Amino acid sequence: MSGIGDAIHEAVDQPTQAMPAVELPAANGDAPADSSVLAAVRVRAAQLAQESTVELDIPGYGGVLVGRYKAISIARVYGGPGGQLRNPLSDWGVAADALARALVGLYGRNEAGALEPLFTDQDARFDDDLAAALHLQPTERTARAVLVALCGGGALGESRAWQHFLMYQTWLTEGEAQEVAAEAVGEP
Repeated sequence: MSGIGDAIHEAVDQPTQAMPAVELPAANGDAPADSSVLAAVRVRAAQLAQESTVELDIPGYGGVLVGRYKAISIARVYGGPGGQLRNPLSDWGVAADALARALVGLYGRNEAGALEPLFTDQDARFDDDLAAALHLQPTERTARAVLVALCGGGALGESRAWQHFLMYQTWLTEGEAQEVAAEAVGEP
């Protein structure tokens, strides 16, 4: 053997060195955390996810259907073709586009109030799979059309998609989400 084979052989034949245990903080302050580094990373990943996402009830579903959204650059959504400004406050279709872009996943709330994924094999999105699962009949095969079929259309101020966008925009522009939104401005 030579080259890489020798290097692998030498690395495998080295004696294992004992490492001191890593002291980790409790995940929720009530129970001791697992002593593995992976557990610490999982705890921090969950914290980061909570800091940069929001869970909003989908209007019209009585708290049973929930969308988890990330912060996005609303300015990018406002920009239309040819540099035209698209306004989600006067066109709920633009609001639906923004929500579809920001969506992390859709969840159902069980009887105990805990969120559960709608699908076991993938995140639920505003797509054909959701339309089929909920027997929706969108007018087109777009995320916008699926969201409108889910929430219902209507005139400005009447569309639940528009109302849902206002909830998202409120989160994005108020409180702790302001810092997350500022970071999202440079997002592609």
